[in-house]
Amino acid sequence: MKQSLHPWFEQAWSELNLANMPHAILLHGQTGIGKMDFALHLAKALICETSQATKPCCQCEACHWFDTGNHPDFLGIVPESQAHLLPNEEMAGDDGLDEKPKKGRKKVEDDSEKADKKASSVIKVEQIRDALEGITTSPHRGIQRVVLINPVETLNPVSANTLLKTLEEPPESTLFILVSDRLDRIMPTIRSRCRLLALGRPSAEVSLPWLATQLAAAGIKASQAEIEKVLSEAGGAVMDARDRLLGLSGAGESAQDIAEPLLKALGEGSQINWLQTAEVIHKAPMSELLVTLERWTADLMSQQNAGQIRYYPSRRSSLEQCSKTARSHKLSDYWKILLNARRHELHALANRVQIEALLIRYQEIFKD
Repeated sequence: MKQSLHPWFEQAWSELNLANMPHAILLHGQTGIGKMDFALHLAKALICETSQATKPCCQCEACHWFDTGNHPDFLGIVPESQAHLLPNEEMAGDDGLDEKPKKGRKKVEDDSEKADKKASSVIKVEQIRDALEGITTSPHRGIQRVVLINPVETLNPVSANTLLKTLEEPPESTLFILVSDRLDRIMPTIRSRCRLLALGRPSAEVSLPWLATQLAAAGIKASQAEIEKVLSEAGGAVMDARDRLLGLSGAGESAQDIAEPLLKALGEGSQINWLQTAEVIHKAPMSELLVTLERWTADLMSQQNAGQIRYYPSRRSSLEQCSKTARSHKLSDYWKILLNARRHELHALANRVQIEALLIRYQEIFKD
């Protein structure tokens, strides 16, 4: 697996000095723009053992071990639901070395042992403790060890404090790469001990050609208008847009498939059947539902105030109709409710209860 760098990250990459890295770097930015890919590219470059100026070389023994998920000095800590994002043997293919080290495997539970349980979307305490206990010794290759944690905001208070103690007194020759979609959810003390690197959302001028190339490589046909529509509805998150477009080919349920019934219901304004809608969508990830509600509400407010629509131009007719009857002060209050819900979206409260409450409040926007 060659860990390539997305074109919209080239500027950020050029500003890094691999020979003079801090002990901890925190990559942050909008979800769905490929921050994890950037983090893996950085981790591989730091472990790469080539003497060439350009890293990673993707040719040396260290790069090969990284690709197969077997490098002894790389630890990837992610929720079970994101385990597929880490390097593994399937990604590398069958042309590798016969002998590979078995230390430094990714710190996730074996899903086969819990086939009947839904994969966790948070990083568990055991993952952090096991990983940090294993970095007290010197790096196996004698150069440096890299620990990647994504997303940092899913750490519970106990795990966050355990990480904080390690960042305060970092082991020698160990570098931490932290990745976050929500910088506001990370402990200020953790942020203060990292060098922050903001990764920006790519422009449409960069995203659209890249998406077209990705779809062509996958043998999927999509019009320019369809690509623009999906990119807009994804809020410019190019990787989310890619996944949605791939989903349209029948490759499985996509985020857009989840959002479609919700958007249709929101377009009904005061006539929304909140009970029926909640029944259809309540099994979807709460984060996806809240993002859709936020973007729809943002478009409603923008249409009311400036006559502009950013996220759902293809639903202009519904948005214009809803904006005429929505009470502006209630719309503003609803926006605040959504922001608060986003802060607590990982709460154990059932999705069904939360989404029903939010849809009822949405219906009230249109009442006197």
